Amino acid sequence: SLQRVKERIVRVREQIASQQRIAKPSDDPAIFGQAILEKSALADNGQWIRNIQFGTARVAVADQTLGQTQNLLARVRELAVQARSDTTSAQGRVTIAQEVRQLHRQVIQLANAEVNGQPVFAGTKTDAPPFVLGIGDAVSYQGNSESQSIAVGPNQTTQIVLPGDQVFAGATTNIFDGLANLLTALEANNGAGIEAGIGNLDQAIGQISLAQGQIGAIANRLDQAYGISLVVSEAIQNVLSDQTDTDLATALTELRLQETAYEAT
Repeated sequence: SLQRVKERIVRVREQIASQQRIAKPSDDPAIFGQAILEKSALADNGQWIRNIQFGTARVAVADQTLGQTQNLLARVRELAVQARSDTTSAQGRVTIAQEVRQLHRQVIQLANAEVNGQPVFAGTKTDAPPFVLGIGDAVSYQGNSESQSIAVGPNQTTQIVLPGDQVFAGATTNIFDGLANLLTALEANNGAGIEAGIGNLDQAIGQISLAQGQIGAIANRLDQAYGISLVVSEAIQNVLSDQTDTDLATALTELRLQETAYEAT
């Protein structure tokens, strides 16, 4: 009928204008329902991509921070070896202690590194700096021992950072206690204490190296998950396009046919 032809012309024009062949349930109930599911899957995947980007930013800062910490600890060790020498006077050791204390404070700053206002090495307690300088050179940990994890896919989560007590006060050695003890030994002209401090530094450097390896493994997992998520997003978008997008050539042909039929009535 004439009314049907007019309705069809309007519908085809809408499809051409919106470039959407399926825009409402009445266009094709089955495909519309499937498209809803695909859009939901695309939204979920988009959230996983944002999670991965969030995690990747934190991992990058953690990796950079640990590298800088290694450099500081290596410098402290150089100074400790210099102080251990029998040719270094008591005053020389006090002078060395001054630089070591500056480096100690820099390590605290690194351990309190943040991303968007949230500390990286605080576990899941991200509302305050995790490492606090107390009396003298004592440092206390205010974070927790929980690892932050994110969802990166359906029923898939991955750890994104290491808690600070594991990195800086781990099972091998408490880095801040070791530095504090070294400072005490330097200022007391205690050769045995300095020797012990060098041993603690070797353990600290090894502990940071272990954390760097763990952070590197996390970065690799995030990178793999990100690549997979991008592929999935593209696949879903292609399916949605095939299901709902207007084939302009077909739509224009049909429009001409319908307009011809309308003019002939």
